[in-house]
Amino acid sequence: MEGQIKSFGSGLRTVARSFFAGSLIMITAAIVACGGSGMGMGNSAAGVSTGTSSGTTMVSVGTITGFGSVLMNGLEFQTTSATISIDGQSAMQGDLHAGDIVQVKGHHDSSKNQDIADEIDFRGNIEGPVTAIDTGAQSLAVLDQTVVVTADTSFDDAINPASLAGISAGDILEISGMTAADGTVHATRIERKPAGTGFQVIGTAASTDAMAKTLMTNALVVNFSAATLMDFPSTGPKDGDRVEATGTAVDSSGALLATRLELRTGEDFKADAGAPSEIEGLITRFASATDFDVSGRPVTTSSSTVFEHGNASDLTLNLRVEAEGTVNAADVLVATEVRIGHPADTRLIGQVDSVDAAGATLIVLGTTIGVDAMTRFDDHGPQKIDTFGLTSLHSGDWVEVRGSESTTVTGSIAAMRIDRLKPQSGVQLAGAVASAAQPNFTILSTTIATTASTQFNQGLNATTFFAAPVGKTATVKGSWNGTVLSATSIQLGDEGGGGDE
Repeated sequence: MEGQIKSFGSGLRTVARSFFAGSLIMITAAIVACGGSGMGMGNSAAGVSTGTSSGTTMVSVGTITGFGSVLMNGLEFQTTSATISIDGQSAMQGDLHAGDIVQVKGHHDSSKNQDIADEIDFRGNIEGPVTAIDTGAQSLAVLDQTVVVTADTSFDDAINPASLAGISAGDILEISGMTAADGTVHATRIERKPAGTGFQVIGTAASTDAMAKTLMTNALVVNFSAATLMDFPSTGPKDGDRVEATGTAVDSSGALLATRLELRTGEDFKADAGAPSEIEGLITRFASATDFDVSGRPVTTSSSTVFEHGNASDLTLNLRVEAEGTVNAADVLVATEVRIGHPADTRLIGQVDSVDAAGATLIVLGTTIGVDAMTRFDDHGPQKIDTFGLTSLHSGDWVEVRGSESTTVTGSIAAMRIDRLKPQSGVQLAGAVASAAQPNFTILSTTIATTASTQFNQGLNATTFFAAPVGKTATVKGSWNGTVLSATSIQLGDEGGGGDE
């Protein structure tokens, strides 16, 4: 399996790593069978460890990309002896999901060259009822918190279709995601919860009123007059505190009636000074390239910091990054490497043509897809394998792939996410039109054929579509014969969603 990651191939391996699929603490399902990479002192992509003292506490924060143990950010954490908690309650590894953002505290066992998880903690950013849905902005409101849905958002199987179209006002949802500087949550996973589930929100306290015992997190008023306060000083909460409020109801004005209010200082998940640490998220404070926060955690860079897929001048507020390095005595992550993330620009649904596990690639709709330790795997197919990864895929399997088109290997993509699906009624492909000669055009390496029966949506017809399509994003639905995608419908833009709708 180690060969699977290392041999990703000249151009494609570079491209796949370029797509920061988001996970600091995760390990790809593909790596699970490999036996671990070793966090050590870095170079997680190559699976190289220089050996860290087993007594040193290291911390990783990021999105789970797969299981076997727990896969994050190109790392595999062995979980045999780990204490796992979900929203403060004891849990098992099977209760975690790909797309959950977790914190992992652990150590490196040099004798086995393994990263060992001692504690894994998952806290949902928001859990509560949906009050508004904006399909145009691809967002929704849950407990007056704005949640943004992107190509990086995974949906649990109870949400069908796996998009905003599968969600209704009043649904109780749990959201895991990355918080932006303005408090907006960019969802990495959305799960529907049963009626009667308690409410929860994690955010920054503002407009705190010690007399009325209320505070606000974004637009939500939290009434903590009847709440048990946890870890606060005797003066109680104050503006700027990171708080977690839980309750079971909202009042007539929409305020959350908190039964518990906890101060989230992050002290319980701190790495030892000099220990390796990784954090993946959005830049939530930016003073300069040497002074910024990722998900609220301070990071600094130096002239020796290696930047991937960009450089120091690209750093800005709300940019998605992964920073890895060591923690200094001031509890600042001194980054040895910063990977800059880019949004997915390609989506396809089809059957797997072939799989090359040794080369870490697969082919779908005639397009070569590269995977690496950052690719998130999730099985929504009939098999529902918990340890689903590249080696679990076979020709004929239906998959949805989201990723970034390669700038070095023409017609290929680096996969950010691969979801196995139940059999679909047809294939889909969304991406930039590469070339066109009516009645055919190409997206990536796929030839798309139109006929007199092809339906052009949004008021288009064959003439207007073929007038100047190159460079525009198009979504195509149709059938695949192994060589050509015969289009039944075409529209401009990516309709998102995915799956049979």
